[in-house]
Amino acid sequence: MKKYRNLAVKSTACILSAAMLFGSGFSAAAAGSDIPKDENVYVNLNQDGSVDGIYVVNAFRLEKETDIVDYGKYDSVKNLTIDEELTKKGDTITTTAPAGNFFYQGNLKTKEMPWEITIHYYLDGKEMQADELAGKNGSLKITIHVGKNDSVDEEFFENYLLQATVTMNMDNCSSLKAAGATVGNKGTSKQLVYNIMAGQEKDIVITADVLDFEMDPISFQGVPMSFDLDRDTLSMDSLYDKTGEIKDAANEFSDGAAELSDGAGALKDGAADLKDGANSLKEGIESYADGAYSLGDGVDTLKDGTDDLADGASELADGISSLKEGVDKLAGGYNGDEGAAAGAKKLAEGADKLKSGAGQLSDGVNSLVGMMQGIGKTDPLTQEKKEELVGLAQKVGYSEITDTNSVNAITLSGLSKYLQAQIIGILSSQGGGNAILEDKDSLKRLPEEQGKKDIQDTEETETADETDASEETEETEETEETEETMTAEEEPESTEEPPKSAEDSGKESNSEEDQGEADAAVSNVKYEKRYNAYTLATLDYQRKNWNDDRTKVMIIQAADLGTLPNPGDALVELLVAKAGVDQALGSYLAIGGIQGKLDDPTVQAQLKQLTEGASALKDGVASLADGAGSLADGISQLADGTNQLQSGVSELNDGGWELADGTKDLQSGVSDLVDGVKELTDASDDLKDGSGQLADGTGDLFDGTNDLLDGVGELKDGTDEFKEKTSDIDEKIDEEVNKVITNFSGSDFTPLSFVSDKNTNVNLVQFIMKTEGIKIPEKGKTETVEEPLTFWQRLLNLFR
Repeated sequence: MKKYRNLAVKSTACILSAAMLFGSGFSAAAAGSDIPKDENVYVNLNQDGSVDGIYVVNAFRLEKETDIVDYGKYDSVKNLTIDEELTKKGDTITTTAPAGNFFYQGNLKTKEMPWEITIHYYLDGKEMQADELAGKNGSLKITIHVGKNDSVDEEFFENYLLQATVTMNMDNCSSLKAAGATVGNKGTSKQLVYNIMAGQEKDIVITADVLDFEMDPISFQGVPMSFDLDRDTLSMDSLYDKTGEIKDAANEFSDGAAELSDGAGALKDGAADLKDGANSLKEGIESYADGAYSLGDGVDTLKDGTDDLADGASELADGISSLKEGVDKLAGGYNGDEGAAAGAKKLAEGADKLKSGAGQLSDGVNSLVGMMQGIGKTDPLTQEKKEELVGLAQKVGYSEITDTNSVNAITLSGLSKYLQAQIIGILSSQGGGNAILEDKDSLKRLPEEQGKKDIQDTEETETADETDASEETEETEETEETEETMTAEEEPESTEEPPKSAEDSGKESNSEEDQGEADAAVSNVKYEKRYNAYTLATLDYQRKNWNDDRTKVMIIQAADLGTLPNPGDALVELLVAKAGVDQALGSYLAIGGIQGKLDDPTVQAQLKQLTEGASALKDGVASLADGAGSLADGISQLADGTNQLQSGVSELNDGGWELADGTKDLQSGVSDLVDGVKELTDASDDLKDGSGQLADGTGDLFDGTNDLLDGVGELKDGTDEFKEKTSDIDEKIDEEVNKVITNFSGSDFTPLSFVSDKNTNVNLVQFIMKTEGIKIPEKGKTETVEEPLTFWQRLLNLFR
């Protein structure tokens, strides 16, 4: 495979994920694929967006040395933590990893990613390859398409936020246009950042006029999408109240439509009767030609039909009035101070307040980080404690601490070593030590050099023992035998003088050499016995903090110093003094450790992650406020539509009453017609023609009432459907709000491995993808091949 290039990650999402990787801890409970790990997927992209190669850095945090079993379809693997080789059999990788952070790299066989990225470059309208654009001038257009790759598990595409970053150097471009980008300044360059939400595809278009064109690499970072949205803080009570009013109005609207349908049916019946009457009138007039009495019968039938028509028209007008009342109530549900439109406006105002609160939270986080930066810059010791340490140094004759200003970690470390030497001096003195400790001033004259010499003699003896195992056995047996045969009076004699060095032993006669070696071995054994006893007694003293005669006697006896009180008092006093000095020294070292941790780039990155996370929350709440504003606008538009419906129904109501008035006039006219029957008989021919036309007209009226009935039926069906659709409007609104919150929170997403489904305990998978930059080749300079970077170099480059 090609050599993998270094990926210098500069976007916010990747810095956050890198900080989480190296700053947070996770436990390694058991060996195998269940050990928690992070997968950092690095992708080298060609300049057209296609994949050149993929490698994965697997990161483990181990509490102890652990046998690792991991899985992945790799061409090759490399241990990035220690020099030990990894074992790869098929898709299984095994090794024994030390405690702490453990990393290894795997070069994947596949070149498939969850996203398909396509990049095109155009200069003056003509498509060109990226490497042909270096140094060119003209009108540049860059198009980037990010889509779903169906050949990869869709869980990554559906649950990951992808951030694309394009950097344009403004020294060699102008008239930059980048719709939909978040634009930031980076030196003399503009950094264009595009956020592609989980489950979405995106097309990016960037245009600019360029001169001697060059461009930094285009990078893409993918992390799990997660926004902390609390559903309980979104109050929908006002909206639910208004939706209840909408449902009530829908019921009334449906009832009014039913009444209108009944009235239309009655109108149809009246029109049918009118049609029948007109036909009878026609027949009567025709009969009138044969006789006047037939005409009278027809007029009576006509009068009956007009009466029915008047009744039907009145019922139609009543139905339309009921419809108008329902529409008026529906309009009232949207309008007014307590209407749905006002409720939506209050929701938008509440979202704006939430946006302000998120801004205050971001400011508070920044203040907290500033306070943390000041930790570790104070002196851990009080002035009183320093004065006690100055008194102790003067008491034991330690000249490096003269006043409180000279008390620090270095001088306290020296004082601790000085006291240690005094303690060793007491333990290593061989007889006559009691006379030195008659008073407290004798602490200044403790034989430090004698203690060092005894330790050196012990080390020389141990070296000699290692080179000659058989001789060691003989000498040890001889020493033990000598100790068993010595009397209580002979033991002090054997410890009065310090053991002789190898050089002094060489100057003695051969007859005395064996006895000298035996004496030295006995002395060393006794010194080791006292020193080990001192160590155990010191630990026991520090653990129980005893300060009674029993402890003093135990220390004296353990150190083989006799039972006089003065040596024990001095030794205990030195032990207590050294414990206090070590405690003060620990305070300085602890403060230094805190300051070192705060200065650590990883901790700084974590603090930066905290401030940038608060800023991201602030931006997310701002988006929520924009959505609430859009909801308020939509409900306002719905209210406007209802008002228009109200106006139309009012006109329909006016027309219905006009129709009722007209039928009453018709009814009155028919009555006049009865009175003028005699006059009609005189003009029977004309009346016959008129009756024919009336029959035709009533036929048309009947057809029209049929159409009206059909239209009212459709209106009733529509109002019934509207009633049905609004019956569960509360549940639908709540369901949609929960769906939006779930999509943004990412709460239902469980991390899974990108390299193998056998890896069952993955904390985090993040993607870092990057193209090569477009650079003008330097004249007269040959291309050099870069040396492969180590893992730590790549890690450091993440923060450059």
